[in-house]
Amino acid sequence: MSAEPSKPEPSKPESLKSEPLKSEPSGPEPLKSREEWLASLPRVYAAAGCVLRDASGRILIVKAGYREHWQFPGGTIDLGEGPAECAARELTEETGLVRPAGDLLAVSWTHPSAELDHPAGHFLFDFGTVPDGTPVTVPAGELDDYRWAGDEEALELLGPARSLRLRAAMEAAADGRVRIVTTHVSGF
Repeated sequence: MSAEPSKPEPSKPESLKSEPLKSEPSGPEPLKSREEWLASLPRVYAAAGCVLRDASGRILIVKAGYREHWQFPGGTIDLGEGPAECAARELTEETGLVRPAGDLLAVSWTHPSAELDHPAGHFLFDFGTVPDGTPVTVPAGELDDYRWAGDEEALELLGPARSLRLRAAMEAAADGRVRIVTTHVSGF
């Protein structure tokens, strides 16, 4: 019995040639160093704000010229600063009022959006009540105006994201239970 001579394989057009299959890696990914792991974590915007009322029950809100809606006195948490410290610092910077943060009322987690490509966490604290007519000084260049607003007016002026936080804060103030709000609605 003789072996048949082998026939050459027909050549394939260049577009049909393929690389040999590579096997999938087996097992879990190798462990990352602490630095690699930290660098792989998502960036998160963190801020804190104040709910301060006057004796008539109105809420202090402020208006920045660079934002469409009014906002709570507050801002970005600095490195090495906690949320309550941030809220107290921002209240002083934005209004001239010096008060300690009271109870945490609400925490808001906002998923990334077109406006902000990473998540944001907002802490809203109770800053109690001040007498009607308490003088407020807004810094030129940072804020354009302030106002003491009733609940419904504040909800309208704050815009969608901040209104969700205010509603949660009002519920928390009523029953003493911190609220958590998770939303896709952006707004600082």
